[in-house]
Amino acid sequence: MSFIRTNDNLPRPQVFESHAGSDILNRVVKRPMIGLGRDGRMLEMPGFSGTYASRGGQPVALGVVSNTYEVVQMSDLCASAERVMQDAFTPEQLESVEIRDSSAGSGAWVKRQYVVKAFEEALEYGNATARQIDVGTTVAATCSITTSYDGGSSTQLDIGTLDLVCQNGMTALSSMDWFRKRHTKTATVEVFEDWLTDLGPRFAAQVETMRAWSDTGLTWTQIEETIRELPSVSDKKAEKLLERAARECADRGFNVYALTSAFTFYSSHNSEEFPVRQTGNDNVATTLSDRQSEVTRWVQSAPFKQLLAA
Repeated sequence: MSFIRTNDNLPRPQVFESHAGSDILNRVVKRPMIGLGRDGRMLEMPGFSGTYASRGGQPVALGVVSNTYEVVQMSDLCASAERVMQDAFTPEQLESVEIRDSSAGSGAWVKRQYVVKAFEEALEYGNATARQIDVGTTVAATCSITTSYDGGSSTQLDIGTLDLVCQNGMTALSSMDWFRKRHTKTATVEVFEDWLTDLGPRFAAQVETMRAWSDTGLTWTQIEETIRELPSVSDKKAEKLLERAARECADRGFNVYALTSAFTFYSSHNSEEFPVRQTGNDNVATTLSDRQSEVTRWVQSAPFKQLLAA
Protein backbone atom coordinates (compact mmCIF):
# COMPACT_ATOMS: atom_id res chain seq x y z
CA MET A 1 0.00 0.00 0.00
CA SER A 2 1.46 3.39 -0.96
CA PHE A 3 0.52 6.89 0.16
CA ILE A 4 1.57 9.51 -2.38
CA ARG A 5 1.58 13.20 -1.53
CA THR A 6 0.49 15.65 -4.22
CA ASN A 7 0.41 19.43 -4.38
CA ASP A 8 -2.60 21.32 -3.05
CA ASN A 9 -3.24 23.46 -6.11
CA LEU A 10 -5.87 21.09 -7.47
CA PRO A 11 -9.56 22.09 -7.40
CA ARG A 12 -11.61 20.86 -4.46
CA PRO A 13 -12.73 17.26 -5.10
CA GLN A 14 -16.36 16.85 -6.16
CA VAL A 15 -17.18 14.56 -3.23
CA PHE A 16 -16.22 17.30 -0.77
CA GLU A 17 -17.95 20.04 -2.74
CA SER A 18 -21.18 18.07 -3.08
CA HIS A 19 -21.48 17.68 0.72
CA ALA A 20 -20.55 21.27 1.60
CA GLY A 21 -24.20 22.16 2.25
CA SER A 22 -24.90 19.31 4.69
CA ASP A 23 -26.93 20.28 7.78
CA ILE A 24 -24.27 18.80 10.06
CA LEU A 25 -21.93 21.63 8.95
CA ASN A 26 -24.20 24.46 10.12
CA ARG A 27 -22.35 27.00 12.25
CA VAL A 28 -23.19 26.94 15.95
CA VAL A 29 -23.12 29.92 18.34
CA LYS A 30 -23.30 30.41 22.11
CA ARG A 31 -25.68 32.98 23.54
CA PRO A 32 -26.47 34.01 27.16
CA MET A 33 -29.41 32.24 28.75
CA ILE A 34 -32.08 34.81 29.64
CA GLY A 35 -35.67 34.23 30.71
CA LEU A 36 -38.61 36.48 31.41
CA GLY A 37 -40.04 36.78 34.93
CA ARG A 38 -43.72 37.16 35.78
CA ASP A 39 -43.21 40.86 36.38
CA GLY A 40 -41.53 41.30 33.01
CA ARG A 41 -37.99 41.45 34.37
CA MET A 42 -35.18 39.65 32.51
CA LEU A 43 -33.90 36.60 34.37
CA GLU A 44 -30.26 35.70 33.73
CA MET A 45 -28.67 32.29 34.24
CA PRO A 46 -25.11 33.08 35.38
CA GLY A 47 -22.42 30.71 34.18
CA PHE A 48 -24.49 29.09 31.43
CA SER A 49 -25.12 29.70 27.75
CA GLY A 50 -27.37 28.23 25.10
CA THR A 51 -26.06 26.75 21.87
CA TYR A 52 -27.92 27.43 18.64
CA ALA A 53 -27.68 26.55 14.97
CA SER A 54 -29.39 28.33 12.08
CA ARG A 55 -31.54 26.36 9.68
CA GLY A 56 -33.62 27.98 7.00
CA GLY A 57 -32.89 31.35 8.53
CA GLN A 58 -34.36 30.31 11.88
CA PRO A 59 -32.48 29.60 15.15
CA VAL A 60 -32.59 26.02 16.44
CA ALA A 61 -31.81 25.46 20.13
CA LEU A 62 -29.33 22.62 20.68
CA GLY A 63 -28.49 22.62 24.37
CA VAL A 64 -27.32 24.39 27.52
CA VAL A 65 -23.58 24.48 28.32
CA SER A 66 -21.25 26.25 30.73
CA ASN A 67 -19.69 29.54 29.71
CA THR A 68 -16.28 27.85 29.56
CA TYR A 69 -17.55 25.35 26.96
CA GLU A 70 -15.66 25.73 23.68
CA VAL A 71 -17.69 25.22 20.52
CA VAL A 72 -15.68 23.23 17.96
CA GLN A 73 -17.31 23.79 14.60
CA MET A 74 -17.94 20.59 12.66
CA SER A 75 -17.45 22.56 9.45
CA ASP A 76 -13.90 23.49 10.55
CA LEU A 77 -13.07 19.91 11.56
CA CYS A 78 -14.27 18.54 8.22
CA ALA A 79 -12.48 21.27 6.26
CA SER A 80 -9.27 20.38 8.09
CA ALA A 81 -9.72 16.66 7.43
CA GLU A 82 -10.41 17.30 3.77
CA ARG A 83 -7.33 19.52 3.44
CA VAL A 84 -5.23 16.72 4.92
CA MET A 85 -6.76 14.18 2.52
CA GLN A 86 -6.32 16.47 -0.47
CA ASP A 87 -2.66 16.96 0.43
CA ALA A 88 -1.98 13.28 1.17
CA PHE A 89 -4.08 11.39 -1.41
CA THR A 90 -3.72 11.09 -5.16
CA PRO A 91 -6.62 12.35 -7.34
CA GLU A 92 -7.56 8.72 -7.98
CA GLN A 93 -7.69 7.98 -4.25
CA LEU A 94 -9.82 11.07 -3.64
CA GLU A 95 -12.31 9.93 -6.27
CA SER A 96 -12.93 6.77 -4.22
CA VAL A 97 -13.99 8.66 -1.08
CA GLU A 98 -17.60 8.34 0.10
CA ILE A 99 -19.12 10.63 2.75
CA ARG A 100 -21.78 9.44 5.20
CA ASP A 101 -23.36 12.02 7.54
CA SER A 102 -25.56 11.36 10.57
CA SER A 103 -27.00 13.40 13.42
CA ALA A 104 -29.19 13.19 16.50
CA GLY A 105 -30.98 15.52 18.88
CA SER A 106 -31.94 17.97 16.11
CA GLY A 107 -28.26 18.45 15.32
CA ALA A 108 -26.91 18.59 18.87
CA TRP A 109 -24.79 15.52 17.97
CA VAL A 110 -23.22 15.20 14.52
CA LYS A 111 -20.96 12.74 12.76
CA ARG A 112 -19.24 12.52 9.40
CA GLN A 113 -17.62 9.32 8.17
CA TYR A 114 -15.22 9.24 5.23
CA VAL A 115 -14.95 5.84 3.54
CA VAL A 116 -11.74 5.67 1.51
CA LYS A 117 -12.27 2.77 -0.88
CA ALA A 118 -8.89 3.30 -2.53
CA PHE A 119 -7.39 2.03 0.73
CA GLU A 120 -8.92 -1.41 0.66
CA GLU A 121 -7.48 -4.79 1.48
CA ALA A 122 -8.71 -8.31 0.90
CA LEU A 123 -9.00 -10.63 3.87
CA GLU A 124 -8.99 -14.38 3.41
CA TYR A 125 -10.17 -16.60 6.22
CA GLY A 126 -7.09 -18.74 6.68
CA ASN A 127 -8.02 -21.38 9.24
CA ALA A 128 -9.10 -24.91 8.33
CA THR A 129 -12.85 -24.39 8.63
CA ALA A 130 -12.68 -21.21 6.57
CA ARG A 131 -10.75 -22.94 3.79
CA GLN A 132 -13.55 -25.45 3.53
CA ILE A 133 -15.98 -22.56 2.98
CA ASP A 134 -13.53 -20.80 0.60
CA VAL A 135 -14.63 -17.24 1.29
CA GLY A 136 -13.11 -13.89 2.14
CA THR A 137 -14.03 -10.23 2.31
CA THR A 138 -12.69 -6.77 1.57
CA VAL A 139 -12.30 -3.92 4.06
CA ALA A 140 -11.88 -0.22 3.29
CA ALA A 141 -10.41 2.54 5.46
CA THR A 142 -12.72 4.90 7.35
CA CYS A 143 -12.14 8.14 9.20
CA SER A 144 -14.94 9.42 11.43
CA ILE A 145 -15.38 12.82 13.08
CA THR A 146 -17.93 13.28 15.87
CA THR A 147 -18.81 16.27 18.00
CA SER A 148 -21.70 17.64 20.01
CA TYR A 149 -23.04 21.05 20.99
CA ASP A 150 -25.05 20.21 24.12
CA GLY A 151 -22.26 19.10 26.45
CA GLY A 152 -23.15 15.45 25.93
CA SER A 153 -19.83 14.27 24.48
CA SER A 154 -16.34 15.35 23.54
CA THR A 155 -15.02 15.89 20.03
CA GLN A 156 -13.65 12.61 18.69
CA LEU A 157 -11.74 11.42 15.65
CA ASP A 158 -11.18 7.75 14.92
CA ILE A 159 -10.02 5.55 12.11
CA GLY A 160 -11.39 2.15 11.36
CA THR A 161 -12.48 -0.25 8.66
CA LEU A 162 -15.70 -0.98 6.81
CA ASP A 163 -16.46 -4.49 5.58
CA LEU A 164 -17.59 -3.77 2.02
CA VAL A 165 -19.53 -7.05 1.83
CA CYS A 166 -21.75 -6.72 4.93
CA GLN A 167 -21.30 -3.00 5.75
CA ASN A 168 -20.16 -3.79 9.31
CA GLY A 169 -17.85 -1.10 10.66
CA MET A 170 -14.97 -1.56 13.11
CA THR A 171 -13.30 1.33 14.89
CA ALA A 172 -10.58 1.91 17.48
CA LEU A 173 -8.83 -1.41 17.90
CA SER A 174 -6.31 0.33 20.17
CA SER A 175 -5.76 3.67 21.87
CA MET A 176 -3.71 4.75 18.83
CA ASP A 177 -6.82 4.60 16.63
CA TRP A 178 -8.77 7.44 18.22
CA PHE A 179 -8.32 10.93 19.56
CA ARG A 180 -10.68 12.75 21.93
CA LYS A 181 -10.68 16.34 23.14
CA ARG A 182 -13.06 17.91 25.63
CA HIS A 183 -14.75 21.20 24.77
CA THR A 184 -12.23 23.48 26.48
CA LYS A 185 -10.23 26.43 25.19
CA THR A 186 -7.50 24.07 23.95
CA ALA A 187 -9.97 22.26 21.67
CA THR A 188 -8.91 23.95 18.45
CA VAL A 189 -8.91 22.47 14.98
CA GLU A 190 -5.12 22.53 14.85
CA VAL A 191 -4.74 19.92 17.61
CA PHE A 192 -6.47 17.36 15.37
CA GLU A 193 -4.50 17.94 12.16
CA ASP A 194 -1.34 15.97 13.05
CA TRP A 195 -3.45 12.98 14.03
CA LEU A 196 -5.35 13.10 10.73
CA THR A 197 -2.19 12.98 8.62
CA ASP A 198 -1.53 9.42 9.83
CA LEU A 199 -4.79 7.96 8.49
CA GLY A 200 -3.13 5.73 5.89
CA PRO A 201 -0.47 4.11 8.12
CA ARG A 202 -3.00 3.62 10.93
CA PHE A 203 -5.34 1.83 8.54
CA ALA A 204 -2.51 -0.42 7.33
CA ALA A 205 -1.73 -1.42 10.93
CA GLN A 206 -5.40 -2.13 11.64
CA VAL A 207 -5.68 -4.35 8.56
CA GLU A 208 -2.75 -6.42 9.76
CA THR A 209 -4.55 -6.98 13.07
CA MET A 210 -7.72 -8.05 11.28
CA ARG A 211 -5.74 -10.33 8.99
CA ALA A 212 -4.36 -12.08 12.06
CA TRP A 213 -7.93 -12.42 13.36
CA SER A 214 -9.04 -14.05 10.12
CA ASP A 215 -6.20 -16.57 10.42
CA THR A 216 -6.93 -17.51 14.04
CA GLY A 217 -9.27 -20.48 14.34
CA LEU A 218 -11.78 -20.97 17.16
CA THR A 219 -14.09 -23.59 18.57
CA TRP A 220 -17.73 -22.89 19.41
CA THR A 221 -16.91 -23.45 23.09
CA GLN A 222 -14.30 -20.70 22.95
CA ILE A 223 -16.76 -18.33 21.25
CA GLU A 224 -19.48 -19.03 23.81
CA GLU A 225 -17.17 -18.61 26.81
CA THR A 226 -15.71 -15.36 25.45
CA ILE A 227 -19.07 -13.74 24.73
CA ARG A 228 -20.44 -14.63 28.15
CA GLU A 229 -17.36 -13.15 29.86
CA LEU A 230 -17.35 -9.84 27.97
CA PRO A 231 -17.68 -6.77 30.21
CA SER A 232 -21.19 -5.43 30.84
CA VAL A 233 -22.91 -8.07 28.67
CA SER A 234 -26.21 -9.33 30.07
CA ASP A 235 -27.38 -12.91 29.60
CA LYS A 236 -30.01 -11.69 27.13
CA LYS A 237 -27.48 -9.78 25.04
CA ALA A 238 -25.06 -12.71 25.17
CA GLU A 239 -27.71 -15.02 23.72
CA LYS A 240 -28.37 -12.56 20.87
CA LEU A 241 -24.64 -12.22 20.16
CA LEU A 242 -24.25 -16.00 20.13
CA GLU A 243 -27.08 -16.30 17.60
CA ARG A 244 -25.35 -13.72 15.42
CA ALA A 245 -21.96 -15.38 15.87
CA ALA A 246 -23.40 -18.68 14.61
CA ARG A 247 -24.54 -16.92 11.41
CA GLU A 248 -21.18 -15.24 10.95
CA CYS A 249 -19.28 -18.51 11.46
CA ALA A 250 -21.52 -20.22 8.91
CA ASP A 251 -20.50 -17.55 6.38
CA ARG A 252 -16.87 -16.97 7.39
CA GLY A 253 -15.72 -20.09 9.22
CA PHE A 254 -14.78 -20.46 12.87
CA ASN A 255 -12.23 -17.69 13.30
CA VAL A 256 -11.76 -14.53 15.37
CA TYR A 257 -12.80 -12.27 12.51
CA ALA A 258 -16.16 -14.06 12.35
CA LEU A 259 -16.62 -13.46 16.08
CA THR A 260 -15.81 -9.76 15.76
CA SER A 261 -18.20 -9.54 12.80
CA ALA A 262 -20.98 -10.50 15.21
CA PHE A 263 -19.88 -7.61 17.41
CA THR A 264 -19.74 -5.11 14.55
CA PHE A 265 -23.13 -6.19 13.20
CA TYR A 266 -24.53 -5.25 16.61
CA SER A 267 -22.81 -1.84 16.52
CA SER A 268 -23.49 -1.00 12.86
CA HIS A 269 -27.17 -1.78 12.34
CA ASN A 270 -30.55 -0.92 13.83
CA SER A 271 -31.91 -4.39 13.10
CA GLU A 272 -34.60 -6.81 14.22
CA GLU A 273 -31.88 -8.71 16.06
CA PHE A 274 -30.56 -5.64 17.86
CA PRO A 275 -33.24 -2.93 17.62
CA VAL A 276 -32.62 0.59 18.86
CA ARG A 277 -35.23 1.59 21.41
CA GLN A 278 -37.06 4.60 19.99
CA THR A 279 -37.18 7.51 22.46
CA GLY A 280 -38.66 10.12 20.14
CA ASN A 281 -35.41 12.10 20.29
CA ASP A 282 -33.74 11.04 17.05
CA ASN A 283 -31.43 8.66 18.94
CA VAL A 284 -30.46 5.95 16.42
CA ALA A 285 -27.13 7.55 15.45
CA THR A 286 -26.03 8.18 19.03
CA THR A 287 -27.05 4.68 20.10
CA LEU A 288 -24.98 3.08 17.33
CA SER A 289 -22.06 5.33 18.28
CA ASP A 290 -22.34 4.16 21.89
CA ARG A 291 -22.44 0.57 20.67
CA GLN A 292 -19.22 1.13 18.70
CA SER A 293 -17.53 2.32 21.89
CA GLU A 294 -18.89 -0.77 23.62
CA VAL A 295 -17.38 -3.04 20.96
CA THR A 296 -14.05 -1.25 21.32
CA ARG A 297 -14.12 -2.14 25.03
CA TRP A 298 -14.92 -5.75 24.16
CA VAL A 299 -11.97 -6.20 21.77
CA GLN A 300 -9.68 -4.60 24.34
CA SER A 301 -11.00 -6.72 27.22
CA ALA A 302 -9.20 -9.55 29.00
CA PRO A 303 -11.55 -12.33 27.74
CA PHE A 304 -10.97 -11.32 24.12
CA LYS A 305 -7.21 -10.96 24.54
CA GLN A 306 -7.05 -14.36 26.24
CA LEU A 307 -8.81 -15.81 23.23
CA LEU A 308 -6.06 -14.47 20.95
CA ALA A 309 -3.37 -15.81 23.25
CA ALA A 310 -4.87 -19.30 23.45
